[in-house]
Amino acid sequence: MRCVQTFFVALLTLSSVGFAQDTRELEWLDLMPEDEARVWMDASNQIDHTGLSDPDAFQSFRTVGDLDGQKVKIPGFVVPIETDGEGNLKEFFLVPYFGACIHVPPPPANQIIYGRLADPIPMVNIWDAFWMEGQINIEDVSNETAASAYTMDVSSLTLY
Repeated sequence: MRCVQTFFVALLTLSSVGFAQDTRELEWLDLMPEDEARVWMDASNQIDHTGLSDPDAFQSFRTVGDLDGQKVKIPGFVVPIETDGEGNLKEFFLVPYFGACIHVPPPPANQIIYGRLADPIPMVNIWDAFWMEGQINIEDVSNETAASAYTMDVSSLTLY
């Protein structure tokens, strides 16, 4: 009987390790094709952040097809888009740096993820960084704030 119990404990341990490995941790440049990431990094170094010039925005909706439908985890900052009647967060953009959708120019669409929460959560502090986890999808979303080339069905939003 002891061997059977040990076997089931080992099986549960291995299965939980397997589930943890199912989530791929991403960095923001993983959302861009490699050749484009180099171009964007060069363009980003040329931006004048003083607000005295009107920079040309680098825009791209090019995505990495292998990411579509994967369970991923990525850190970033929340830009609230939609709340429920009680002020709870329902939909938002996740961006790579604070103020990204307010700052000029915004990041390209393939550096913004539109997050959808199945169950609204209390509003978060937009100055804090968060881990967003869920299924990422290639889908264009645009509104007056920004455009994104990815969406995520968010299963978890936790402090970074």
